[in-house]
Order: sequence, then C-alpha cells, then structure tokens
Amino acid sequence: MNRLCRILCNCQIKDRGGKMMLNNTHSELSRRHFLQGIGAGAMGITISDPLAAAARLLSSQDMPTPNPDRRMGGNENPIGPSPKAIEAVAAQLSGLNWYPYQPDLEMAIHRFHGIDVQTSEGIGWAGLNTTFIQDTRVVTGVGSTEVLRAAAWAYLMEGGHIIQGRPSYNEISDSARKLGNRVSVSSVELKPDLAYDLEAMHHAIRPDTRIISLCNPNNPTGLLLGHEELGAFIDAVDPRILIVIDEAYIHFVEDTSYKDATLFARTRPNVLITRTFSKGYGMAGLRVGYGIAHPEVIKKLRGYTLGPLGMHSNGIAGAVAALDDHDHLERSRRAVVDGRAYLERALLKMQMEPVYGQGNFVLVDTGRDSVEIFNQLLKRNILITPGTRWNMPAYIRISIGLPDDNEAIVAALQEG
Repeated sequence: MNRLCRILCNCQIKDRGGKMMLNNTHSELSRRHFLQGIGAGAMGITISDPLAAAARLLSSQDMPTPNPDRRMGGNENPIGPSPKAIEAVAAQLSGLNWYPYQPDLEMAIHRFHGIDVQTSEGIGWAGLNTTFIQDTRVVTGVGSTEVLRAAAWAYLMEGGHIIQGRPSYNEISDSARKLGNRVSVSSVELKPDLAYDLEAMHHAIRPDTRIISLCNPNNPTGLLLGHEELGAFIDAVDPRILIVIDEAYIHFVEDTSYKDATLFARTRPNVLITRTFSKGYGMAGLRVGYGIAHPEVIKKLRGYTLGPLGMHSNGIAGAVAALDDHDHLERSRRAVVDGRAYLERALLKMQMEPVYGQGNFVLVDTGRDSVEIFNQLLKRNILITPGTRWNMPAYIRISIGLPDDNEAIVAALQEG
C-alpha cells in the first residue's frame, strides 16, 4: 500500500484525555469515506479509487490543477512540490485542530543554512513545552511577502526613504506606501543592458534613507548581481541602512561563481535575505517564506509579523520536508534550466531578443505590442505577463513550463 494511503487510512485521533476516538478498525467511517472526506478534500481532488489516486499523487504523475490553462505568467513551478512534502502534509492532517506553535520550521531553516543556534526548553504559549531559540537569525512568514512587508513597516513606520531598481519586484515600496506620505521612494532605472545600476543607487542615498531593496536574480529581467559586486556594494553602504535582498529565484541560478548571499546576512548587521518556498520548492499554494538576518534585525521584524500562529500547519510540515529533499529541488532546477534554454533558442530564431537571465522565466523583447501578444495567447489558453506592467510595451515575460507548455507557446508565437 502506498505510504500516503497508509498514513490516511491508519491515522489515529485521540481526545484530550488520550481516549481513542477514531482508527482504522473502530470507526463508523469507512476507509473509503475517510479518504474521500479528508484525503481528497484537503488536496482538492475528486477520486473514485482513493488508493490509486493517492499513489498517483505521491508519484507526481497526476498532480491536480485548477484549470486547463497553460499558466506561464506567474512564475510558478510546473513540477509541483516534493513527494516528501505531500506526505508530510498528509501525515499531520488529523492534527489540524491544534495551533502550530513549535518552531520546527525555524530550526530546519537554521540547519539547512548551517547556522548554529543555542536552544533551551521551557513552558511557552498555552502551557506547552516549547523549544526556545536564542538569538535566532530566522523569521518566517506567510510567503516571503510577509517578511518583506514587515521590513518595510519596521524600518519606515516613523517615515523615511527607500531606494529600489526599476523595473523590479517592489513589495517593499508597495507596503511602505501604505504608511502614507511620510515615506518617499527613489526608483533608479536599470542600465541599458537591464542590470542594476548600483553606482546610481548608491548616489541616491539620502540622510533619511532606511532601506535599499534588491531582487537577485531580478524580476522581471532574471539578471544576477555577482557575489563580489554585491559584497562591495553592501560594504559601501552606511550600516544603518537595511539592505534587503530578495532571493526568490536563487534556486535556478546556473552561475557557479555565485555564492550563497546568506553569508552577507550572517556577517553584516544590516543585510536581510528573503527566500520563498513558492518557486524552487513548488509550494506557492502553501504560502511559506523566511528571512535571514542579524538577531537584532530579526527581533525588529518580528514585531510586524503574525508570528508562529500566523503559519499554517500544512505549510510548516511541507516546508520542513521540502528542505530535506535535495533531489526534488534539483529536478525542479533542471526542468527550469532546460526549459529556459529551449525558449531562449526558439525566441532567438523568431528574431526576438531574449534577456539571458537566471530565473524560472524569460523576459523577451518581441518587437511587437505585448498586449496584442497577450490577447492572442489568451485565446489559446496560454497565460503570460505583458511588459506593460513594467512600462516595457514590447516585452513579454514567459514563465518556464513543462516541455509541452514550452513547445505550445513557441508554436503559438510562430503562428503569430
């Protein structure tokens, strides 16, 4: 029997006194009803044979999809989550009545990045035995969005100035603008080759600058700031200014000279690195992200997050398991790298100009009206992002799909 099915069929539910309420032999619910009601409902699938469906689900051969469209506009992961993550989510479904308070994910992130921490045991929220992490360097959030938003509010609540590139991913400035006119933003244009202009960004620093926001690789260009270049920029900035580096797409980088930027967060007092489980780990639906920084930065950010009770049990379980499945992450990376190369070659043959980036997408200058292309592709149920979103009217951004998705969009573009 498939492992997921054994978990769902044999799970045991006890009341608070430890008395057995439900198991696989003493229950008014049959295995079929239990699987259909909990297993299928929780995963959003309709099944006639629960054992076969669970086996297909765990082998990633029949992953559920909400609609028949080719979704190539949101930079999602077409491979989907790790089978280990699916199994971990299924294993804890019977405990959804309890708050997810233990810092399991926080500990797993420290281990994943090789960050040593001191812990202690004690009584925490609601009288629970809890592991406390001393001087933690990790903050978790509902996607990296929550961490970026917390940074904006923590550093700009009293007002201040943000520097960012344009175009880029601007969650920091979007969140800060909610604070009103006490926040100002300088958007520094990219260089002609679409790389960040770090010199111009440095020149834009003012006495009231609080945050410099970078996305590396950048979205929507996919271009990567080199490790040495990034380090030199960090060292040239006043340490009172928080440098936020969003590494949502870091798992797709091919540049072997690039080093883990979390090294900066571990050795500098003013660097926050954010990461997400939505891209490389294929878990966008679970909304899990985190940040790594100096303990004092983390302490400041935590005042503006939902905290441990803001995380979902499914997200925590899936993320912890995903961090341990290096093979699946490599499969996702390989699928994106191969698909990216295929699209770049095909677009070039069509006299278009792709930007050779490092994300799970390709930005390309089509030489045409991007909205017109968007509408043409939409008629074929292919979803992409037109460049008008970034004031780049001739560009489109194509998220890497499965091989048949990539072939379909090439064929559609060739047909005009």
